Amino acid sequence: MSPLGWRFALRGLGGLYLVLAAWAAAHPVSFSLVLANFGPTNEHLVHDFAACSATFGLGLVIADRLPSWRTPALAVAGLWNGFHAVSHLADIRDAQPAFVGPVEAVLLVAITALFATLTRLSIQQERAAR
Repeated sequence: MSPLGWRFALRGLGGLYLVLAAWAAAHPVSFSLVLANFGPTNEHLVHDFAACSATFGLGLVIADRLPSWRTPALAVAGLWNGFHAVSHLADIRDAQPAFVGPVEAVLLVAITALFATLTRLSIQQERAAR
């Protein structure tokens, strides 16, 4: 992938996580009602999600500037996203409204696959550069 492609991927994914983090931190009730409506809102848990999302988002943005961070940032964000997807798959029937569960599960699985692909590509490019 070209440097511009990496910049787009890392800043785009990082920015997405940072936007989700800002929303969850600033408005946990609306975040919960729109994206995480699995019962009564637990503001502490939503704030924990915000902290986690901000960490991965910032790591991905930093990885754009520090190439040595790229593979680890992609791999760890992908692992977290994958575990997050498993959580959503387990609770898919509890989401309100009902269509949100399957939509979020599909998106999380797709983004996890994207992270896996980008991580593999990053490893291949690092090996080729040696």
